[in-house]
Amino acid sequence: MRLWVRGARAGAGWGAWAALVFLLLLSFSPSGTGPSWAQPSGGGGGNGGPQGGGGSPLAPEVLFVDFPEQIPADGSRVFGRVGFQDADGDIRWARFDVVEATAFEPFGFNPKVEGRTEGVFEFFVFSRIAQRVTLAVTLQDEAGNESFPKEFAFEAVTLIEYVTSWGGQGSGNGQFRDMMSIALDPQGNVYITDFANHRVQKFSPEGELLAVWGGQGRDPGRLDGPTGIAVDGEGFVYVAEAGNRRVQKFTSDGTYVLDWGEFGSGPGQFTFPTGVAIDRRGDVYVVDQTTGFVQVFSPTGAFLRRFAGRGTGEGQLMGPMDLAIDRDGNLYVADTGNDRIVRFGTDGAFLGYWGSSGSRDGQFNQPRGIAVDLQGNVYVADMGNHRIQMFTPEGRLLAKWGSAGRGQGEFLEPIDLAVNPEGVIYVIEEGNHRVQAIKFKSP
Repeated sequence: MRLWVRGARAGAGWGAWAALVFLLLLSFSPSGTGPSWAQPSGGGGGNGGPQGGGGSPLAPEVLFVDFPEQIPADGSRVFGRVGFQDADGDIRWARFDVVEATAFEPFGFNPKVEGRTEGVFEFFVFSRIAQRVTLAVTLQDEAGNESFPKEFAFEAVTLIEYVTSWGGQGSGNGQFRDMMSIALDPQGNVYITDFANHRVQKFSPEGELLAVWGGQGRDPGRLDGPTGIAVDGEGFVYVAEAGNRRVQKFTSDGTYVLDWGEFGSGPGQFTFPTGVAIDRRGDVYVVDQTTGFVQVFSPTGAFLRRFAGRGTGEGQLMGPMDLAIDRDGNLYVADTGNDRIVRFGTDGAFLGYWGSSGSRDGQFNQPRGIAVDLQGNVYVADMGNHRIQMFTPEGRLLAKWGSAGRGQGEFLEPIDLAVNPEGVIYVIEEGNHRVQAIKFKSP
Protein backbone atom coordinates (compact mmCIF):
# COMPACT_ATOMS: atom_id res chain seq x y z
CA MET A 1 0.00 0.00 0.00
CA ARG A 2 2.97 2.33 0.37
CA LEU A 3 3.17 4.99 -2.30
CA TRP A 4 6.88 5.73 -2.06
CA VAL A 5 9.10 3.28 -3.92
CA ARG A 6 12.44 3.05 -2.23
CA GLY A 7 14.34 1.01 -4.76
CA ALA A 8 13.22 2.83 -7.89
CA ARG A 9 13.93 6.31 -6.66
CA ALA A 10 17.15 5.46 -4.91
CA GLY A 11 18.47 3.78 -8.01
CA ALA A 12 17.59 6.72 -10.23
CA GLY A 13 19.14 9.20 -7.86
CA TRP A 14 22.41 7.26 -7.63
CA GLY A 15 22.64 6.98 -11.39
CA ALA A 16 22.35 10.73 -11.84
CA TRP A 17 24.89 11.39 -9.09
CA ALA A 18 27.31 8.83 -10.48
CA ALA A 19 27.13 10.56 -13.85
CA LEU A 20 27.86 13.91 -12.25
CA VAL A 21 30.85 12.54 -10.38
CA PHE A 22 32.17 10.95 -13.56
CA LEU A 23 31.97 14.20 -15.46
CA LEU A 24 33.51 16.16 -12.63
CA LEU A 25 36.23 13.87 -11.39
CA LEU A 26 36.73 11.22 -14.08
CA SER A 27 37.68 8.25 -11.91
CA PHE A 28 36.82 7.19 -8.40
CA SER A 29 37.29 4.03 -6.37
CA PRO A 30 35.37 3.69 -3.10
CA SER A 31 37.72 1.08 -1.69
CA GLY A 32 40.04 1.76 1.21
CA THR A 33 40.02 4.52 3.77
CA GLY A 34 40.53 7.39 1.34
CA PRO A 35 39.90 8.17 -2.32
CA SER A 36 41.83 6.32 -5.01
CA TRP A 37 42.46 7.94 -8.34
CA ALA A 38 43.88 6.76 -11.67
CA GLN A 39 45.68 9.13 -14.03
CA PRO A 40 45.11 8.36 -17.72
CA SER A 41 47.72 6.03 -19.20
CA GLY A 42 50.81 7.69 -20.62
CA GLY A 43 51.58 9.88 -17.62
CA GLY A 44 51.68 13.61 -17.43
CA GLY A 45 53.70 14.70 -20.46
CA GLY A 46 51.39 16.31 -22.98
CA ASN A 47 52.59 17.95 -26.19
CA GLY A 48 56.33 17.39 -26.24
CA GLY A 49 56.94 17.01 -22.48
CA PRO A 50 57.47 19.63 -19.78
CA GLN A 51 58.37 23.14 -20.93
CA GLY A 52 58.69 24.87 -17.57
CA GLY A 53 58.18 24.54 -13.85
CA GLY A 54 56.52 26.57 -11.12
CA GLY A 55 57.20 30.25 -11.65
CA SER A 56 57.33 29.98 -15.45
CA PRO A 57 55.23 32.65 -17.22
CA LEU A 58 53.35 29.77 -18.85
CA ALA A 59 52.70 27.85 -15.61
CA PRO A 60 49.28 27.82 -13.93
CA GLU A 61 48.92 29.20 -10.42
CA VAL A 62 46.90 27.93 -7.45
CA LEU A 63 45.39 31.01 -5.83
CA PHE A 64 43.66 29.36 -2.89
CA VAL A 65 42.18 26.14 -1.56
CA ASP A 66 38.87 26.47 0.27
CA PHE A 67 38.26 23.40 2.42
CA PRO A 68 36.93 22.78 5.97
CA GLU A 69 39.46 22.33 8.75
CA GLN A 70 37.45 19.37 10.04
CA ILE A 71 35.46 16.63 8.31
CA PRO A 72 33.55 13.62 9.67
CA ALA A 73 35.45 10.34 9.57
CA ASP A 74 32.38 8.50 8.30
CA GLY A 75 33.19 7.98 4.63
CA SER A 76 30.93 10.78 3.41
CA ARG A 77 32.11 13.13 0.68
CA VAL A 78 33.21 16.61 1.67
CA PHE A 79 33.63 19.17 -1.09
CA GLY A 80 36.24 21.88 -1.49
CA ARG A 81 37.21 24.51 -4.06
CA VAL A 82 40.47 25.46 -5.78
CA GLY A 83 40.95 28.94 -7.17
CA PHE A 84 43.33 29.23 -10.13
CA GLN A 85 44.69 31.43 -12.88
CA ASP A 86 46.49 30.46 -16.08
CA ALA A 87 47.64 32.86 -18.77
CA ASP A 88 46.94 30.57 -21.72
CA GLY A 89 43.94 28.73 -20.30
CA ASP A 90 45.11 25.18 -20.90
CA ILE A 91 45.06 23.49 -17.50
CA ARG A 92 44.51 19.77 -18.03
CA TRP A 93 45.30 18.12 -14.70
CA ALA A 94 44.95 18.74 -10.97
CA ARG A 95 47.14 16.52 -8.80
CA PHE A 96 46.64 16.08 -5.06
CA ASP A 97 49.72 14.63 -3.36
CA VAL A 98 49.75 13.34 0.20
CA VAL A 99 52.11 15.24 2.50
CA GLU A 100 50.86 13.74 5.78
CA ALA A 101 48.23 11.09 6.55
CA THR A 102 47.67 7.78 8.29
CA ALA A 103 45.90 6.11 5.38
CA PHE A 104 45.10 8.29 2.40
CA GLU A 105 45.82 7.93 -1.29
CA PRO A 106 46.94 10.61 -3.76
CA PHE A 107 44.59 11.40 -6.61
CA GLY A 108 44.23 13.55 -9.69
CA PHE A 109 41.68 14.50 -12.31
CA ASN A 110 40.97 16.81 -15.22
CA PRO A 111 39.09 19.79 -13.71
CA LYS A 112 37.51 20.62 -17.10
CA VAL A 113 38.54 24.29 -17.13
CA GLU A 114 40.12 24.44 -20.60
CA GLY A 115 39.80 27.89 -22.15
CA ARG A 116 39.51 29.67 -18.79
CA THR A 117 42.32 31.92 -17.60
CA GLU A 118 40.97 32.11 -14.05
CA GLY A 119 38.21 30.65 -11.96
CA VAL A 120 37.32 27.94 -9.45
CA PHE A 121 36.82 24.19 -9.69
CA GLU A 122 35.59 21.68 -7.12
CA PHE A 123 36.91 18.45 -5.66
CA PHE A 124 35.90 16.09 -2.88
CA VAL A 125 37.62 13.83 -0.39
CA PHE A 126 36.50 11.42 2.29
CA SER A 127 37.96 9.40 5.13
CA ARG A 128 36.62 6.41 7.03
CA ILE A 129 39.10 6.73 9.88
CA ALA A 130 40.09 9.53 12.23
CA GLN A 131 43.34 11.09 11.02
CA ARG A 132 45.11 14.34 10.18
CA VAL A 133 45.64 14.82 6.46
CA THR A 134 47.82 17.35 4.65
CA LEU A 135 47.55 17.48 0.86
CA ALA A 136 49.37 19.53 -1.77
CA VAL A 137 47.53 20.49 -4.95
CA THR A 138 49.51 21.10 -8.15
CA LEU A 139 48.08 22.18 -11.51
CA GLN A 140 49.54 21.08 -14.84
CA ASP A 141 48.84 22.46 -18.30
CA GLU A 142 48.89 20.84 -21.74
CA ALA A 143 52.63 21.50 -22.17
CA GLY A 144 53.49 20.01 -18.79
CA ASN A 145 54.05 23.34 -17.03
CA GLU A 146 53.24 22.96 -13.34
CA SER A 147 52.20 25.38 -10.66
CA PHE A 148 53.93 25.60 -7.31
CA PRO A 149 52.16 23.12 -5.00
CA LYS A 150 49.80 24.62 -2.46
CA GLU A 151 49.24 22.73 0.79
CA PHE A 152 46.08 22.50 2.86
CA ALA A 153 45.23 20.35 5.87
CA PHE A 154 42.18 18.97 7.65
CA GLU A 155 41.28 16.67 10.52
CA ALA A 156 38.99 13.69 9.93
CA VAL A 157 37.27 13.20 13.27
CA THR A 158 34.74 10.83 14.82
CA LEU A 159 31.73 12.94 15.74
CA ILE A 160 29.55 10.27 17.35
CA GLU A 161 29.56 7.73 20.13
CA TYR A 162 27.99 4.37 19.38
CA VAL A 163 25.57 3.33 22.14
CA THR A 164 23.75 0.14 21.10
CA SER A 165 21.74 -1.53 18.34
CA TRP A 166 19.22 -4.33 17.92
CA GLY A 167 16.88 -5.88 15.37
CA GLY A 168 17.04 -8.00 12.25
CA GLN A 169 14.82 -8.90 9.32
CA GLY A 170 11.85 -11.15 9.97
CA SER A 171 8.56 -11.58 11.78
CA GLY A 172 9.82 -12.85 15.14
CA ASN A 173 9.86 -10.80 18.30
CA GLY A 174 12.37 -8.00 18.01
CA GLN A 175 12.59 -8.39 14.22
CA PHE A 176 11.20 -6.04 11.58
CA ARG A 177 9.72 -5.96 8.10
CA ASP A 178 9.47 -2.42 6.73
CA MET A 179 10.11 -0.27 9.78
CA MET A 180 8.25 3.01 9.45
CA SER A 181 8.36 5.23 12.53
CA ILE A 182 9.81 5.50 16.02
CA ALA A 183 8.75 7.31 19.19
CA LEU A 184 9.92 7.55 22.80
CA ASP A 185 7.76 7.77 25.92
CA PRO A 186 8.55 9.88 29.02
CA GLN A 187 10.44 6.91 30.53
CA GLY A 188 12.65 6.55 27.45
CA ASN A 189 11.02 3.38 26.15
CA VAL A 190 11.13 2.91 22.38
CA TYR A 191 8.07 2.27 20.20
CA ILE A 192 8.39 1.19 16.56
CA THR A 193 5.75 0.66 13.88
CA ASP A 194 6.50 -2.57 12.01
CA PHE A 195 4.60 -1.91 8.77
CA ALA A 196 4.61 -5.26 6.97
CA ASN A 197 4.16 -7.20 10.23
CA HIS A 198 1.16 -4.97 11.08
CA ARG A 199 2.23 -4.38 14.66
CA VAL A 200 3.85 -2.09 17.19
CA GLN A 201 6.87 -3.27 19.19
CA LYS A 202 7.91 -1.63 22.45
CA PHE A 203 11.46 -1.84 23.81
CA SER A 204 13.42 -0.60 26.78
CA PRO A 205 16.05 2.09 26.05
CA GLU A 206 18.61 -0.75 25.87
CA GLY A 207 16.59 -2.80 23.38
CA GLU A 208 14.83 -5.32 25.63
CA LEU A 209 11.45 -6.27 24.17
CA LEU A 210 8.64 -5.15 26.50
CA ALA A 211 5.41 -5.53 24.50
CA VAL A 212 3.99 -6.33 21.07
CA TRP A 213 0.49 -5.58 19.84
CA GLY A 214 -1.54 -5.38 16.66
CA GLY A 215 -1.90 -8.04 14.00
CA GLN A 216 -3.54 -7.38 10.64
CA GLY A 217 -7.19 -6.48 10.74
CA ARG A 218 -9.83 -3.76 11.03
CA ASP A 219 -11.18 -4.46 14.49
CA PRO A 220 -10.26 -2.12 17.35
CA GLY A 221 -6.69 -2.83 18.41
CA ARG A 222 -5.79 -4.56 15.16
CA LEU A 223 -3.53 -2.80 12.66
CA ASP A 224 -3.19 -2.64 8.89
CA GLY A 225 0.03 -1.03 7.70
CA PRO A 226 0.92 1.08 10.76
CA THR A 227 2.95 4.12 9.77
CA GLY A 228 3.38 7.07 12.14
CA ILE A 229 3.57 6.82 15.92
CA ALA A 230 3.75 9.31 18.78
CA VAL A 231 3.48 9.21 22.57
CA ASP A 232 1.95 12.02 24.65
CA GLY A 233 3.02 13.28 28.06
CA GLU A 234 0.69 10.86 29.84
CA GLY A 235 2.06 7.85 27.99
CA PHE A 236 -0.80 7.30 25.54
CA VAL A 237 0.35 5.96 22.18
CA TYR A 238 -1.15 7.20 18.88
CA VAL A 239 -0.69 5.07 15.76
CA ALA A 240 -1.60 6.03 12.18
CA GLU A 241 -2.62 3.25 9.79
CA ALA A 242 -2.26 3.45 6.04
CA GLY A 243 -4.47 0.44 5.39
CA ASN A 244 -7.34 1.38 7.70
CA ARG A 245 -7.00 5.15 7.14
CA ARG A 246 -7.37 5.93 10.79
CA VAL A 247 -5.55 6.81 14.01
CA GLN A 248 -5.80 4.53 17.03
CA LYS A 249 -5.03 5.51 20.62
CA PHE A 250 -3.55 2.94 23.01
CA THR A 251 -2.24 2.76 26.55
CA SER A 252 1.50 2.21 26.93
CA ASP A 253 1.02 -1.58 27.08
CA GLY A 254 -1.11 -1.70 23.91
CA THR A 255 -4.61 -1.65 25.35
CA TYR A 256 -7.04 -0.11 22.85
CA VAL A 257 -8.65 3.20 23.90
CA LEU A 258 -10.32 4.74 20.84
CA ASP A 259 -9.89 5.51 17.14
CA TRP A 260 -10.97 7.97 14.49
CA GLY A 261 -10.76 8.52 10.74
CA GLU A 262 -12.00 7.08 7.46
CA PHE A 263 -10.99 7.07 3.82
CA GLY A 264 -11.31 10.39 1.99
CA SER A 265 -9.75 13.79 1.45
CA GLY A 266 -12.11 15.87 3.54
CA PRO A 267 -11.59 17.21 7.07
CA GLY A 268 -10.95 14.36 9.49
CA GLN A 269 -10.45 11.86 6.66
CA PHE A 270 -7.23 10.19 5.44
CA THR A 271 -5.91 8.68 2.23
CA PHE A 272 -2.39 7.71 3.42
CA PRO A 273 -1.67 9.04 6.91
CA THR A 274 2.02 8.91 7.76
CA GLY A 275 3.63 11.07 10.48
CA VAL A 276 2.08 11.76 13.90
CA ALA A 277 3.16 14.35 16.49
CA ILE A 278 1.75 15.69 19.78
CA ASP A 279 1.99 19.30 20.98
CA ARG A 280 2.31 20.45 24.61
CA ARG A 281 -1.47 20.75 24.95
CA GLY A 282 -1.95 17.16 23.85
CA ASP A 283 -3.40 17.92 20.40
CA VAL A 284 -2.57 15.35 17.75
CA TYR A 285 -1.07 16.35 14.36
CA VAL A 286 -1.27 13.89 11.46
CA VAL A 287 0.25 14.47 8.03
CA ASP A 288 -1.13 12.74 4.93
CA GLN A 289 1.34 11.67 2.26
CA THR A 290 -1.18 11.82 -0.58
CA THR A 291 -3.14 15.02 0.11
CA GLY A 292 -0.27 16.92 1.75
CA PHE A 293 -2.57 18.14 4.52
CA VAL A 294 -1.56 18.44 8.15
CA GLN A 295 -4.67 17.79 10.25
CA VAL A 296 -5.03 18.63 13.93
CA PHE A 297 -7.24 16.71 16.36
CA SER A 298 -8.02 16.76 20.04
CA PRO A 299 -6.77 13.82 22.16
CA THR A 300 -10.20 12.24 21.68
CA GLY A 301 -10.14 12.59 17.91
CA ALA A 302 -12.26 15.70 17.40
CA PHE A 303 -11.21 17.51 14.22
CA LEU A 304 -9.82 20.99 14.95
CA ARG A 305 -8.22 22.35 11.75
CA ARG A 306 -6.00 21.54 8.81
CA PHE A 307 -3.43 23.35 6.71
CA ALA A 308 -0.76 22.99 3.99
CA GLY A 309 -1.90 20.78 1.09
CA ARG A 310 -0.27 19.13 -1.87
CA GLY A 311 2.16 21.15 -3.99
CA THR A 312 5.64 22.57 -4.42
CA GLY A 313 5.01 26.16 -3.40
CA GLU A 314 5.63 27.86 -0.08
CA GLY A 315 3.63 26.21 2.66
CA GLN A 316 2.73 23.23 0.47
CA LEU A 317 3.90 19.64 0.80
CA MET A 318 4.64 16.85 -1.67
CA GLY A 319 4.63 13.32 -0.29
CA PRO A 320 5.37 14.33 3.33
CA MET A 321 6.30 11.43 5.58
CA ASP A 322 6.88 12.78 9.09
CA LEU A 323 6.55 15.78 11.38
CA ALA A 324 7.80 16.96 14.77
CA ILE A 325 6.94 19.78 17.19
CA ASP A 326 9.38 21.61 19.45
CA ARG A 327 8.71 23.12 22.88
CA ASP A 328 8.16 26.57 21.38
CA GLY A 329 5.35 25.39 19.14
CA ASN A 330 7.28 25.17 15.86
CA LEU A 331 6.08 22.37 13.61
CA TYR A 332 8.61 20.81 11.23
CA VAL A 333 7.54 18.60 8.34
CA ALA A 334 9.78 16.25 6.36
CA ASP A 335 8.59 17.30 2.89
CA THR A 336 9.98 14.16 1.29
CA GLY A 337 8.88 14.74 -2.28
CA ASN A 338 10.29 18.27 -2.33
CA ASP A 339 13.54 17.31 -0.55
CA ARG A 340 13.16 19.98 2.08
CA ILE A 341 12.06 20.72 5.63
CA VAL A 342 9.07 23.03 6.01
CA ARG A 343 8.43 24.97 9.21
CA PHE A 344 4.98 26.02 10.41
CA GLY A 345 3.45 27.42 13.55
CA THR A 346 1.04 25.03 15.24
CA ASP A 347 -1.70 27.37 13.99
CA GLY A 348 -0.67 26.51 10.44
CA ALA A 349 1.19 29.73 9.67
CA PHE A 350 3.99 29.13 7.17
CA LEU A 351 7.35 30.13 8.71
CA GLY A 352 9.87 29.05 6.09
CA TYR A 353 11.76 26.07 4.73
CA TRP A 354 15.27 24.87 3.97
CA GLY A 355 16.92 22.23 1.83
CA SER A 356 17.07 21.13 -1.78
CA SER A 357 17.78 17.95 -3.72
CA GLY A 358 21.35 16.69 -3.50
CA SER A 359 24.04 15.24 -1.26
CA ARG A 360 25.85 18.40 -0.17
CA ASP A 361 25.64 19.74 3.35
CA GLY A 362 22.07 20.78 4.09
CA GLN A 363 20.69 19.04 1.01
CA PHE A 364 18.46 15.96 1.03
CA ASN A 365 17.67 12.83 -0.90
CA GLN A 366 14.26 11.81 0.45
CA PRO A 367 14.26 13.30 3.96
CA ARG A 368 12.12 10.69 5.64
CA GLY A 369 12.07 11.20 9.40
CA ILE A 370 12.37 14.22 11.65
CA ALA A 371 12.76 14.87 15.39
CA VAL A 372 13.61 17.71 17.77
CA ASP A 373 15.53 17.71 21.05
CA LEU A 374 14.92 19.71 24.21
CA GLN A 375 17.20 22.49 22.96
CA GLY A 376 15.16 22.88 19.78
CA ASN A 377 17.71 21.31 17.44
CA VAL A 378 16.16 19.55 14.45
CA TYR A 379 17.35 16.10 13.35
CA VAL A 380 16.58 14.71 9.90
CA ALA A 381 16.88 11.13 8.65
CA ASP A 382 18.23 11.74 5.13
CA MET A 383 17.27 8.34 3.77
CA GLY A 384 18.71 8.43 0.26
CA ASN A 385 22.02 9.89 1.46
CA HIS A 386 22.29 7.30 4.27
CA ARG A 387 22.95 9.91 6.93
CA ILE A 388 21.43 12.08 9.60
CA GLN A 389 21.77 15.87 9.73
CA MET A 390 21.23 18.23 12.67
CA PHE A 391 20.07 21.84 12.23
CA THR A 392 19.09 24.89 14.21
CA PRO A 393 15.37 25.77 14.14
CA GLU A 394 16.16 28.18 11.29
CA GLY A 395 17.89 25.51 9.21
CA ARG A 396 21.58 26.19 9.83
CA LEU A 397 23.54 22.92 9.69
CA LEU A 398 25.16 21.99 13.01
CA ALA A 399 26.39 18.46 12.40
CA LYS A 400 25.99 15.47 10.11
CA TRP A 401 26.99 11.85 10.21
CA GLY A 402 26.68 8.73 8.13
CA SER A 403 27.43 6.83 4.99
CA ALA A 404 26.03 3.63 3.54
CA GLY A 405 27.04 0.52 5.46
CA ARG A 406 26.20 -2.06 8.09
CA GLY A 407 28.82 -1.23 10.73
CA GLN A 408 28.55 0.81 13.89
CA GLY A 409 27.78 4.42 13.04
CA GLU A 410 26.92 3.52 9.44
CA PHE A 411 23.39 3.64 8.03
CA LEU A 412 21.48 1.96 5.27
CA GLU A 413 18.33 3.91 4.44
CA PRO A 414 17.61 5.61 7.78
CA ILE A 415 13.83 5.95 7.91
CA ASP A 416 13.11 7.79 11.14
CA LEU A 417 14.72 8.91 14.38
CA ALA A 418 13.97 10.10 17.90
CA VAL A 419 16.10 11.88 20.50
CA ASN A 420 15.95 11.39 24.27
CA PRO A 421 16.71 14.11 26.88
CA GLU A 422 20.31 12.91 27.20
CA GLY A 423 20.92 13.43 23.49
CA VAL A 424 20.90 9.75 22.50
CA ILE A 425 19.59 9.46 18.94
CA TYR A 426 17.62 6.32 18.09
CA VAL A 427 17.73 5.72 14.33
CA ILE A 428 15.69 3.05 12.54
CA GLU A 429 17.16 1.77 9.29
CA GLU A 430 15.02 0.21 6.61
CA GLY A 431 18.03 -1.28 4.81
CA ASN A 432 19.57 -2.84 7.93
CA HIS A 433 16.27 -3.70 9.67
CA ARG A 434 17.61 -2.44 12.96
CA VAL A 435 17.51 0.26 15.60
CA GLN A 436 20.82 1.99 16.19
CA ALA A 437 21.45 4.37 19.09
CA ILE A 438 24.22 6.93 18.77
CA LYS A 439 25.15 10.24 20.33
CA PHE A 440 26.90 13.27 18.89
CA LYS A 441 30.04 14.10 20.85
CA SER A 442 30.19 17.44 22.62
CA PRO A 443 32.21 20.05 20.72
